[in-house]
Amino acid sequence: MNLSLPSASQLLVRFGARDIAEVAVPDTDRVIASELLVAAAAGQPLDEWPPEDIATAVATLARIADAVTRARSEVSFYLRFRAVGEDAPAWVTDDLAEIARYHLYDDAGKEESTVRVLYKDVIKRLETLAREDKERGASDGGQSGFKISHQPRLMTRRTLRDL
Repeated sequence: MNLSLPSASQLLVRFGARDIAEVAVPDTDRVIASELLVAAAAGQPLDEWPPEDIATAVATLARIADAVTRARSEVSFYLRFRAVGEDAPAWVTDDLAEIARYHLYDDAGKEESTVRVLYKDVIKRLETLAREDKERGASDGGQSGFKISHQPRLMTRRTLRDL
């Protein structure tokens, strides 16, 4: 199944570079300028920035990539009932970005958090999609999973003849 993953640049544009920079920077580092993160994500030269800020930007981009990977794993779980070769609906790509943002937030566990509410909505949509796919008769990986097997015969007329 083809599933388009959002890039760090796309997340920075969609959710705001300043917001993502604040939540994606590792806890051990200080927050860096959002301009540096945008430049690093775009692959632009970073010569004018201090080396420690560049190292933080690299670590931040790694955290973003990890969040996107975790989001893809989560979405793949819900799409496991899709038939082989059947692509996910277009809205799943947008939802993948929302899930990635949720994984970046440390305080997303708060019930009143907007990020958490949006995440729960995405999960409900994905659960509905998985249920619909399952009802169409497919199981994990689009295969029915039904297989008949048996043990080899231990007794036959020939082996029991002398009894």
